[in-house]
Amino acid sequence: MEASKRIVNIAFTAGTFLAWWLFAHVFEAVFGAFGIRDAGLLGRRFTTTTLLGAAAAVALLFWAWRHPRVRPLAYEAADELTKVTWPTWKEVKTNTRITVVVAVVVAVILWVFDLVFGNLTNLILGGTT
Repeated sequence: MEASKRIVNIAFTAGTFLAWWLFAHVFEAVFGAFGIRDAGLLGRRFTTTTLLGAAAAVALLFWAWRHPRVRPLAYEAADELTKVTWPTWKEVKTNTRITVVVAVVVAVILWVFDLVFGNLTNLILGGTT
């Protein structure tokens, strides 16, 4: 359970940074659409929209953390992920090769069917090849 809590905490932290980036860009677009000046607070890179994005991301983090169903669901999903047996690198390479070969074979079969039925249709309907 301790490993799953660590995974959930890392996921919530990463999600907060991603939400910060997203909210900052959304606020920047809104400010631009309404012609509001985006003042630099700590230089050119940290502006009002960056601060508003950070506040919205932290608010979202606290809402998700305190929600009675979100955090337990995240812990449950992380517990299940710790039980997964992941494939080895050799298995991944083998399965990738098999997938590529099967995709090429299916593409060739479909190409042959298209060629045959296209010519057959042109022959029956009297079209040009």
